[in-house]
Amino acid sequence: MMSNLKRKNELFVAFKGAKYGSAAGFIATWSISSAIAAAEFTLHLQIGTFYSIIGISLGLNTATTAAYMGFGLHLLTGTVLGAVLGAVGIRWKRIRMLNPYKSSIVGIGAGLVIWSVLFLPITTLLIQPSIQRIVVVLAVTSQQPILSEDLSHSVANITLMAIVFHVIWGAIFGFIMSSLLRIREFRIKQHYTDIINIDPKIRLVTLCDTNGKIMYSRHRQGVTNLLSNQESKKSLELAMNAWKIRSELASKIGKGKYVLAEYEKIKRITMPFGNDLLLYLTTEVEADHSNILNRIRKLEAGLKYSSSQYM
Repeated sequence: MMSNLKRKNELFVAFKGAKYGSAAGFIATWSISSAIAAAEFTLHLQIGTFYSIIGISLGLNTATTAAYMGFGLHLLTGTVLGAVLGAVGIRWKRIRMLNPYKSSIVGIGAGLVIWSVLFLPITTLLIQPSIQRIVVVLAVTSQQPILSEDLSHSVANITLMAIVFHVIWGAIFGFIMSSLLRIREFRIKQHYTDIINIDPKIRLVTLCDTNGKIMYSRHRQGVTNLLSNQESKKSLELAMNAWKIRSELASKIGKGKYVLAEYEKIKRITMPFGNDLLLYLTTEVEADHSNILNRIRKLEAGLKYSSSQYM
């Protein structure tokens, strides 16, 4: 059951990455449409020709309808690819997507891979064989003669220029993804401020993801840590593992609300916070833990009420 819980947590993290990635992919794809329009203008093509070519090669017989379909498919593809990259990137520890520079570099690399394994094959296997049909539909729509050689040359130029488009797409995707993650990190830090201000007897506030990875942890200013860094890490690991084990019984006894452990020198509280965080905090022994719990619940209720603001 522990492995099932771990898989569930991993899926939740992947879903969070996919949500951020899809938003970044959509924005990047929409932005790159301007670059495509600029390329069409440079090549003396009607704006929207690229999307019309995609739609016509898929079987549509009207350039305008084909352009809308091509544009929609382009946005959809960019969004889906962004979701996939986000889900993978947020779980890949070697990719530090919080860093905008590194995230953009990763995005550029991903953009080049997408060009080579998706865009280039589509152009070669789908668009190039349909050149004659595309010429006929575009000529009928524009009521102007179009040479297949000219269109083939334009498609070849766009294919090469698409390398630059995908590099730009990747850079935008990486930057947006990093920005969304940094916004989330900032809001998690704000949670720390809100919680630490509940009661002056709160010593430590630690916020973790559902896998127990520390998102933010800090003692109140002026408080001396009773444990070494290694001992603090071990204590947190034990608390998180104990919480996960208790969560295995949730289907029978209900979801855990909190765990309170009282020692001679401190009290320790472990509890879920929001939809995807675990809260670990310590207080002075004389602290009114009931009041602290109630106020955290009110704070959490406000968080859930405005969950759209917390990504």
